[in-house]
Amino acid sequence: MSTSAPSANEYRLNLISLHCSRKQDAIGRDEPKLLVNGVSVFGPGDMGKGDTVDLRPRFALFSSVAQIKLTEVDPGPDDDLGTVTASAAQAGQGTQFGEFSTPGADYDIVYEVVPA
Repeated sequence: MSTSAPSANEYRLNLISLHCSRKQDAIGRDEPKLLVNGVSVFGPGDMGKGDTVDLRPRFALFSSVAQIKLTEVDPGPDDDLGTVTASAAQAGQGTQFGEFSTPGADYDIVYEVVPA
């Protein structure tokens, strides 16, 4: 029997908040969805301009790089609003800020990276 403990090179991406500065949908509210390395961690949500969603206690484990992708869920294909890259180099550096900015939408994410 072996016990599974986090390896020395594993990190935890703590998701703190998502803020909408400019929504993507012209009519109605956005339905944002966050994925970390292809795995859904939030959403689809319900956000309008000026809204902030507390993402805590959501987190994801990764070894060197975590791709945080934001999409806007639509009846047809979802719209890609961009990707923020978190890395092991950010571990222990406190709160980090990322921007998802497209010609049609602006969102900001707050997160931190800590050893797992």
